[in-house]
Amino acid sequence: MAHEHTLRTHERPSSRLAPLRNAVAVSLPSSPACVRTSRQVAAEAMERWGGIPAAVANDALVVVSELVTNAVLHGGEGSAEEVVGLRIEHCGDELVVEVTDGTSKPARLKTSGAAETGGRGLLLVTRLAKDWGVRDKNRTTWARLTTRPQERAC
Repeated sequence: MAHEHTLRTHERPSSRLAPLRNAVAVSLPSSPACVRTSRQVAAEAMERWGGIPAAVANDALVVVSELVTNAVLHGGEGSAEEVVGLRIEHCGDELVVEVTDGTSKPARLKTSGAAETGGRGLLLVTRLAKDWGVRDKNRTTWARLTTRPQERAC
């Protein structure tokens, strides 16, 4: 049985970002196929920008996958017009991933039981990102990763 925990819902501190940055933003039709497309967009952008360690880029792709998957599964009323917005920016030693969908229900961190096959996406985001939260009346879930080399716990 899944247990829900409330997510920290503070705003992403935009004042920490320099005015000039590498960024990419796309809007995709809300469907399972947009998860793969969003990963491709993110991978191509990070490769083009350069300077992002491979381990961080891999972690960022997992974060993109999890946040976009959540947006597809929980982000709207299931209408054909529903879209998922993906924005990624690289500024200094930070990489920010933002995913916007059509719901005002905030993303929630769950504790899934051993027999459950899903419900661990935001747990992965919590482990991989420096910080994460929601903004825009809960329509945008964001995660911030550091691009500085650091020692891994495992």
